[in-house]
Amino acid sequence: MFFHRSLQMRLTNVFRDWNKSCVSMLLPCQPAAMQCRALTYSKDSKSKDEKHIDPVEHRRNIRQTLGSRQRRSVASDISTAPTNIVRLSNLPLHTTPADIRYALASKSFASRINFLMFEYDYNLRPLNSCRVTLFNTQDASDFLIRTNRIIFAGNRVRADFVNKSTIPNKTRDKYVGNALGRLVFLYGYPPHMNQHQIRDYYRQYDLVDTTLPGVQPAPQQGQTFLCRRGAFILQFSTTLEAHRFVRDVQNSEYVYKDVGNKNDRVEGETSAFQAGNAAEDGTKQRKCIIRAILLH
Repeated sequence: MFFHRSLQMRLTNVFRDWNKSCVSMLLPCQPAAMQCRALTYSKDSKSKDEKHIDPVEHRRNIRQTLGSRQRRSVASDISTAPTNIVRLSNLPLHTTPADIRYALASKSFASRINFLMFEYDYNLRPLNSCRVTLFNTQDASDFLIRTNRIIFAGNRVRADFVNKSTIPNKTRDKYVGNALGRLVFLYGYPPHMNQHQIRDYYRQYDLVDTTLPGVQPAPQQGQTFLCRRGAFILQFSTTLEAHRFVRDVQNSEYVYKDVGNKNDRVEGETSAFQAGNAAEDGTKQRKCIIRAILLH
């Protein structure tokens, strides 16, 4: 009898202790339960962070693993069928038409080339590529075999056929395709500047008028690649004169007064100008950095 009573008391105590532990685990106000939930949440958050993938990093990895032909854009104008237009890519930065005619090709191929056109992006930065138009498809095929994967000035040149249905717009063809190294794209001036002021400002250089004026504002209409104000197209008499102009003007400073709606050029040395200082008459002086890009 005594044995059964003691066993019953032991079972009651065990059940009471077990019930208290269950209650303490289930109640959110208990510290042990809160610590348990915090540990569980931290484990879940770590697992979620480990599964997160940066989309930019993912696309970069795809581009690195794919081949060069698979990385090309869907809108690319590269043709699988032979045409009379060949694009040379990965050219050195200062490649000239003479380099393509006589260094990449040969004297025999120089007579087969109809014309050349270097390619630029919509900000007139060179793409290090050139379209070579030959007279027929056979000449283009021979030219591609000769120039593809050739080493020129440390660069491995790639040659591809170009789809004839994809041609540049008229603006790009007019100002870039027939430049012949005598056109310079000049920009960085304030919006109030016009072509007459630019011509007078650079009167020491030999600017000529042909079918294109010697100085003209860059076209602003439409979705053209010249869409900034204070930009001009300058045509010089020779290629050497255009190169001299670019060497003299590139990264130079232009200082002018900002007087509300009236802006006047400041005469004198630009080195004495400190940006942000106010002039004696209360007007502010501003400084522009001028850029000059030679169009082949």
